Amino acid sequence: MSQALLWQDDHLVDLKCEETLVTSGISNFCVVESFVCVTSKEDNTLHIGRVEALQEKNSVTLIPSNIHAIDIACTADKKLLYVSPDGRVYSTNPTSLDVREEIILEEDASCCIHGHSTPRKRVRVKSISTSKEGILFVTQNGHLWALGSHPHLDVQANDGLKRVNYFQGRFVAAVSCGSNFSVALVQRKIVKNVAISNTTSSLNEDSEDVFVYDCSRCISESSTSLLSHHSMSDICPLGLPLRKTSLDHSTSSTTSKGNCDRKSIDGTTSPSTEDEVLHQCHTCTTNSDKSDVSSPKTTLEADKSFMSEKDVGSRDKDSESEPDGEKKNGIFLNTDVARQFLTRQLSWVSSYGNAGEEFLAEYTEGTTRIVRQNVSNVANLVYEGVRTVGGKVATLSRHVSGGSDSCTGNEDSFEELSLEALPAASFHRFEDFLASSSAGTSDHEGDGGADKFDPSIWCEMGANLLGAELYSWGSVCHGQLGIGDCIKRERPTLITRLSGTGVRKVKCGSSHAIALTLDGRMFAWGANNCSQVDWQNNTSLSSPCQVLCGSVGTINDRTWDIACGDKHTLMLTHGGDVIFFGKHRKGQSGVGPVNLSIPQPLSLEEGVVAQKNLYANGPFSWCSVFSEPASPAVQDLALEQAFLEECLLVHTNLVRPFLKRVGAGGSADEQYMYGILCQRYSDVVSFTALNTHSLWDFARNGADACNVAMVRNADEHIHVFKKYLEAACNVLSVGGFLFMSNVVETPPRIIELFADRLPPIGPLKKGMKRNVHEATFSCALLHPLTRLNVYKCILQSLMRCNNSSLSSGSEELKKMQWAFSKWEALCEESEKRRREADFTRRFWENAGRLVDSIRIPVRRLVRESRAHPIQVANSGRFSSHWIVLFSDILVHVAGSVHTVHPLCTIWVESIPDEENDQHGLIITMPEETLHLQTTTSQEKVEWLQALQATIRFCVSKPHSQMGSLAARHATYIFTKGHLKDAKYIGRWLNGKMQGWGHLEWPDGKTYVGQFLNNQQHGYGRLDAPNGDQFEGQWRDGYQNGRGILKCEGGDVYDGFFKDGLPHGHGTRREGHFTANVASLYIGEWANGVKQGYGVMDNINTGEKYLGCWSNNLKHGCGLIVTLDGIYYEGVFMQDTLTGHGVMVFEDGTHYEGEFKSAGCFNGKGTLTLNTGDRLEGSHQGMWNEGIKFSGTLFKNSCISSSSPLAPDRAESKPNSFGKLCVSPNQKWKSIFRQCLTPLAVPSSIIEAISCGSKSVIKSDVESNGISIPPLDLQRLWASVAVAINTSLQESAAAARSQNKVRSQDSLKDLDTIPQWGRDQLDKNSYTKMHHYLVKAFESSHHPLGMLLAELTTAYTATYGGVRVHPLLLSHAVAELHSIVARVYEVVRLLFPALPQYGQEFLLSSSPEKNDTESDVDRQPEEGEVVSASALLHPFVLPRVHAALFVLYALHNKAEDDAYWKRLLKWNKQPDMTLLAFLGIDQKFWIHYSSEPSTLSTSKGPKPPFSPSREQLFTEAVETLQQLKTTFSPLEKLLVIRSTFEQLTQAVKREVGTEYLWTMDELFPVFHFVVVRSRILQLGSEIHFIEDFMERHLQNGELGIMFTTLKACYYQILQEKISLSS
Repeated sequence: MSQALLWQDDHLVDLKCEETLVTSGISNFCVVESFVCVTSKEDNTLHIGRVEALQEKNSVTLIPSNIHAIDIACTADKKLLYVSPDGRVYSTNPTSLDVREEIILEEDASCCIHGHSTPRKRVRVKSISTSKEGILFVTQNGHLWALGSHPHLDVQANDGLKRVNYFQGRFVAAVSCGSNFSVALVQRKIVKNVAISNTTSSLNEDSEDVFVYDCSRCISESSTSLLSHHSMSDICPLGLPLRKTSLDHSTSSTTSKGNCDRKSIDGTTSPSTEDEVLHQCHTCTTNSDKSDVSSPKTTLEADKSFMSEKDVGSRDKDSESEPDGEKKNGIFLNTDVARQFLTRQLSWVSSYGNAGEEFLAEYTEGTTRIVRQNVSNVANLVYEGVRTVGGKVATLSRHVSGGSDSCTGNEDSFEELSLEALPAASFHRFEDFLASSSAGTSDHEGDGGADKFDPSIWCEMGANLLGAELYSWGSVCHGQLGIGDCIKRERPTLITRLSGTGVRKVKCGSSHAIALTLDGRMFAWGANNCSQVDWQNNTSLSSPCQVLCGSVGTINDRTWDIACGDKHTLMLTHGGDVIFFGKHRKGQSGVGPVNLSIPQPLSLEEGVVAQKNLYANGPFSWCSVFSEPASPAVQDLALEQAFLEECLLVHTNLVRPFLKRVGAGGSADEQYMYGILCQRYSDVVSFTALNTHSLWDFARNGADACNVAMVRNADEHIHVFKKYLEAACNVLSVGGFLFMSNVVETPPRIIELFADRLPPIGPLKKGMKRNVHEATFSCALLHPLTRLNVYKCILQSLMRCNNSSLSSGSEELKKMQWAFSKWEALCEESEKRRREADFTRRFWENAGRLVDSIRIPVRRLVRESRAHPIQVANSGRFSSHWIVLFSDILVHVAGSVHTVHPLCTIWVESIPDEENDQHGLIITMPEETLHLQTTTSQEKVEWLQALQATIRFCVSKPHSQMGSLAARHATYIFTKGHLKDAKYIGRWLNGKMQGWGHLEWPDGKTYVGQFLNNQQHGYGRLDAPNGDQFEGQWRDGYQNGRGILKCEGGDVYDGFFKDGLPHGHGTRREGHFTANVASLYIGEWANGVKQGYGVMDNINTGEKYLGCWSNNLKHGCGLIVTLDGIYYEGVFMQDTLTGHGVMVFEDGTHYEGEFKSAGCFNGKGTLTLNTGDRLEGSHQGMWNEGIKFSGTLFKNSCISSSSPLAPDRAESKPNSFGKLCVSPNQKWKSIFRQCLTPLAVPSSIIEAISCGSKSVIKSDVESNGISIPPLDLQRLWASVAVAINTSLQESAAAARSQNKVRSQDSLKDLDTIPQWGRDQLDKNSYTKMHHYLVKAFESSHHPLGMLLAELTTAYTATYGGVRVHPLLLSHAVAELHSIVARVYEVVRLLFPALPQYGQEFLLSSSPEKNDTESDVDRQPEEGEVVSASALLHPFVLPRVHAALFVLYALHNKAEDDAYWKRLLKWNKQPDMTLLAFLGIDQKFWIHYSSEPSTLSTSKGPKPPFSPSREQLFTEAVETLQQLKTTFSPLEKLLVIRSTFEQLTQAVKREVGTEYLWTMDELFPVFHFVVVRSRILQLGSEIHFIEDFMERHLQNGELGIMFTTLKACYYQILQEKISLSS
């Protein structure tokens, strides 16, 4: 059964207590004078009893009280202090526990600038400790408070309770006091690399910017500042810009911090000082919440809230500056201001706070909400770290002033490494090689090399455990401060001897102290008058000294627990022994350690160790002995602790000194390689510490074995070991341990430690001796890898420990089995890779001159031809060839010349055996092919398998099949040919560039795009060094297809290419408005020159040419319009207008005759003036310089009409106007060719459609009187599908080349081939066809959509622009009709059931005709007549309406101006005046007489009304105004019809439903609606409808309504402006 034993000195005391103290144990032990006080572990109940002195032995009876406490202590005035479970502190007398006094810890209130103050906050206490000087309180958020006289802490007796500011920025985990000194266990809070600018000035306390949550103005200003200037993603809470880098993965340190973050280990360069400051500022926001996830659930209380963090630069261990100095010195940051500022700035992330309970303890008092708590905590993390940086500057100043102590550092301590001393340039070179060595990847392979795990946070946790620090202060007369001397210190001083040892627990006696480290060692220092520190002598120790009681290498050489009385010390070993040394009995000094005799519980077998706990205070000691056996994991813990101690020894004596001297020799890449090894070793030590800590917790608490670090974090743990394995093998492969042993001398202690572990070696050559230093260095640094099997044994032991509690199928057991398999695989991998590295090392030692050029740390030897014969086929008899296969390259040594071939661009295949070619292999490379032969078939198979396996591993696809290696992604630099020195990065297929890639020439020219058979083929972008850029389609290495060429000067060509030159339809923009040459050409090209029809808009001269071109010159029929409004038309020869032509001036004057050039008359012709007079004869000279005329003048005898605004549109134009220019059907032929050619349409049909000829398209097949082109429709539709798919691929390639996200175009209803609209046409099929065409014309990938887009772009460029000529209207209308006709023929190719162009087809509801009613007799309804216009106008006209309507507006400007002038005048008149003026029947407007209206309806007489007041015609007016929102004639006609319907409905509501219009009554009313509608440019709208109205609509209802609108317009023009009469 369990026992509880109590000793006074070394005498056993008769103890009587409740059973709960025996079975459950105690949690605290304290002696107050003659009273023994304990708290039960079960419910924290305080038990107290007086020690009774008896003759044989003393006795004590513990009686439970009604007090519950989590910590107890005795004050100097013999009072009992205890901490309640809610964190409150009380003082009482042991003799009268009911009388108590509370000691209240409260933070002072602060006031914001608006006058609101924060409430005082109560502070929760976690533990207490007392001395003669007073009381120390450790709060739950890691702060230290003091009461009494503590001059070293700036706390005086009259100050009362006061927070100790010395430890700001750190987490005080525990504190222990002696009679006149104190020791604190301190850890740093996790605030990763927070730094402030050197120029940051301190803030005065009087100007502190305090934030109060109850102040509305504070909240408002915080919200405003959050949204202004910068987003929170751009700046950190300190206001510094964020550096866009990945998370800093550095581990923590106790004394120094490297500038190289964890990412630099993986390949990036070490940041500069300025960049690091920015990066450190960045991490203050990204890592402020890591304290929650990083702390183990069962670790030290300090670890539950904060982890330590590395600092930049070295840090002094003492802090001896005056407190006032910190306030006055400009380099210190006002941390309270920073905390308040950060609290406000981080308030927006409060919802994401997930801090632990202890982390929030400081902020959970009062009414403060959890949101505010989280914000405050995050802000506190940041500002504490900022203050730490300021503290380091102060520490440096104290070093300069001579305030540092003389205590030497700990030889076995753990100090984080810095790669700062390594050359920065080497980072790039080494990592560039690492990247190039695995540049090849399999096709469609992702970033397989990217690290899947991020163990940095766990490394930080382990380093934090090792980085715990001990600070001491007080009297130093007996060396109890542990600082190495007896010099008085005015401030708490760091005990450097224990820095980096992972102090886990500290206890103080009267004048001595002891500490327990993570690796199970106990250290003691201070007074030794009773041998309580060192039993071998009575000399006091001023520096911690390790206490050894058990045999080295046994389970008893590790300490499980420690306790400390006034003048004695207790230690509990892993083997269960309780060792006592110090004062044995009253008045007698100690003579040596005593193994206290503790009875074995009856429930345990002999030899089984029972669980024990130790406590001590004053002269008393307590030991709880439980009936449960100690955990079997104690042995595993001892093994891990011994390994941790060895790692710390190696790290301190070998790794750390070497890294400081690594620049002594070797190349930059090798230096960085060694730095990587040292940093990885540091990571292994950190993870070992974390694993040791979790094993200790498991052995103590018996929790779930899955919480042990090597199981819980198996992935991260193994990842760290793999990284170290890689680094160690790199050093081993190049014999780097010899270099390391030459740089740092191996201490004898290390040689002695690993003397019996050195690996055996073979016989040495005569005169050679084994290099012990190199072997020791190698053994020490490879030791973490050689002992990996120990982890397998530990896992097996853990599974045995949990066998009783785990079922066979439980998740916990599966997790442990999974972890075991992971560690087992790591052991196998470690052995394999170390063999490979050692094999490579031996090869380099005998490779001769080959070593200097290709020896790389990460390179491994796979196979070479001297050991496994293989030779080059058909090589000369006396030639020498050496084939060496490495892990990333294949080396071919021919004589004294060697050639290196990267494996990522090597393809190997076997050759069938022939009579003259036995056992052959073909190795294909981008620029050559190597034919190899082996001596036997077995050698051939082995070489083939070795090559394929190595290539497969090199391209990051180790489990792929042989065939899949043909396609891969790799990097290659060409060495010969036209691509010499060009670098290609991209996809390969059997030795050729194929797929997507990036090709860069030495001169800077780059191509990014698709390849085929080593040539640019597909979509790609070419950037030239001079600034030219082409992006588009390629074929056979040249630009072929659609593309965009941008020249350095700003010229842009967008169109089609052939063999690298513009060919086909294209647009070229040259210059700009301020340049000497600025023009826009859109039209046909041939072999890089303008050839065919095209439009040139000369921006500088203001001329626009529409006509034919030849060899970049105007040649053929064409016309020119100038900026002066002159219109030329005729035949051009070599850029000059010659021969018969037409010239029209802006005022109506025109000339038709012979020209020498534009504007230069030369021969017979007729000049017609705007008055109608004609000059017929010979004309010579320039028009603007005067002409010589010889001929006859004909005066105009016609009398002009009195109204210049007659509706007759006939204008005076030359007879040849419109006949000398290019016909509409000859325009834009190249666009139709480019659309139809990819669709496999016969060339004859393509030419017929392009030229507008329909005779060739006819066929012998007839259906419903409709001719069908003789085409294979299935093949045509298949070509359409291919074209859509090709366009989609090119769109994706274009987005990829520009690093953009591809737009998702909807292809719904276009991804299937329609089966309707081929043989017959009805309403159902026509509806589906129309829906399909809507999608097709809207899609940028469908051939119809691309065709319409090209045509409308060309049309808009032709007739749009700033300066357009009204005479171009007739050309624009004719061209638009031609475009519609030709597009319609293209649509008919896809849907042959459509009627021919010019014909109309009346749809029926079913395919069969109705016998009772023929289609001729039946009147068609809207939408039932199928024609080219009805089908295509809704698609074409909206796209060109803007440019086309400008021409209509210019052409009808005079009439529209007169119309608008009248409308403005008339609409100022009241309704009655306008109604009377328009002659509207009086039954539609008001009667002013008092008599009732004579107008009767079926309901009786109607009262008089006003159209304006009653809104009779408002709906009709609003409907007619929609005329400007439509773009096709049919839509406009439907608007007119709707207007008439609104009129009819309005009138019928007033005069009766049986009312029928008469034209005499309808026209005036409609006239009124037109006037009130105020339709702008109504004449142009009418003209537009006339030109594009379908023929079948002209004589129907819509035609009559349109004629009515037209009549109203001309009536308005004929009426007088004034209505006064």
